[in-house]
Amino acid sequence: MKERFASRVLTISLYVIFAVGILGTATLPFMLDYYTRVFYDAYYLQSGYRTFLLVFLYCVAVPGLWIIWEMILMMRSIPLGPFIIRNVLALKRIGVILLVISALFFAKMLFYGTFLTMACGFLFLIFCFFAFTLSSLFHQAVLYKEENDLTI
Repeated sequence: MKERFASRVLTISLYVIFAVGILGTATLPFMLDYYTRVFYDAYYLQSGYRTFLLVFLYCVAVPGLWIIWEMILMMRSIPLGPFIIRNVLALKRIGVILLVISALFFAKMLFYGTFLTMACGFLFLIFCFFAFTLSSLFHQAVLYKEENDLTI
């Protein structure tokens, strides 16, 4: 019963995060303008910084939404059994997306480097390795499950 409750809470949370992410991505230009009015940002005074930041944030937000959607699809597979090839491939896709996001943060370091940008790049790289590791573990579980299904 507790597993079902935790699964439901996580699934609902993912849907809420996905909806908020879509809303945030849609209103990104307005939120960026509000942020720069409330919190003074010296970079913002530089020519082309707003455009650069908008492009960068969209390039990070859209793959981030894709990751959340992959996680929602993975959560839908739990009642049927999570150890399926579709989840293995989803974790590999998530790993590749995280690698791309990490590369985007490191590329941003070339133009507007901050400590936080560097830290985010390394965190996404670590998450990428974590997703690839989980993918390998899920693949092994799928193989064991298929072998076990054949012996019974």
